Amino acid sequence: MKTEITNLVKLQKLDDVIRALESRLAEIPKEVETLEREIATEKGNLKAALDGLAEVQKDQRAAEGTLSVAEEKLGKYQVQLMSVKSNDEYKAMQRQIEATKGEISDLETKILQGLDAVDELEAKQSTREQELEEGQKKVAGMEKELDVEKAKLEAELATRNDGRKVVLGIIPEATLSEYRNIAKTRGGVAMAAAVEERCQVCMVRVRPQVFHELRMYKKFHQCGNCGRILYFLEEEQAAAT
Repeated sequence: MKTEITNLVKLQKLDDVIRALESRLAEIPKEVETLEREIATEKGNLKAALDGLAEVQKDQRAAEGTLSVAEEKLGKYQVQLMSVKSNDEYKAMQRQIEATKGEISDLETKILQGLDAVDELEAKQSTREQELEEGQKKVAGMEKELDVEKAKLEAELATRNDGRKVVLGIIPEATLSEYRNIAKTRGGVAMAAAVEERCQVCMVRVRPQVFHELRMYKKFHQCGNCGRILYFLEEEQAAAT
């Protein structure tokens, strides 16, 4: 009986480790996805900066083209002013010249503001490029660490599963069936140490007679509260005290 209990405890501990390893392995792809989303965000920020810069530069070129046309038009008006014959024509031409000068002034102001915007956006682009480069290096390093961790976890998981197969082979099928049924409804934990007359999972007191029988390895007992298979091992008692 003691050997059977000992083997069940070994199985439980292996199952606990295997469950933890599988849980961690399941988390790694999620962490990689998070890292990739961070890079996607950085790329999006850079694209937005580049698009903004391109739009301002496009507006600048358009404004410079319009300014060139306005300056050419002003030159023509000034030449025409010299050849007008009536006072009314002269005043009309003066109004056109003043309007064109106002247009030129507005365009020059717009172009100067555009130059400031270009400088600002170029600085922003440079910052975004640096952030992306640093982010990619950081993510590459973290992904490499996760790959190393994953390989170690998979190797350990394979070792633990091999050990589990060995233990399964020496436990009677009827006992295994009971263990599996309890584990299925108890979050994978079928075994519970009984220490100082208490179930160490739910902490409910175990009757003295049951605790005595556990110490003598006379028969299997389940916790009256949580239903797990109780066991008594000297090393568990020592660890608890």
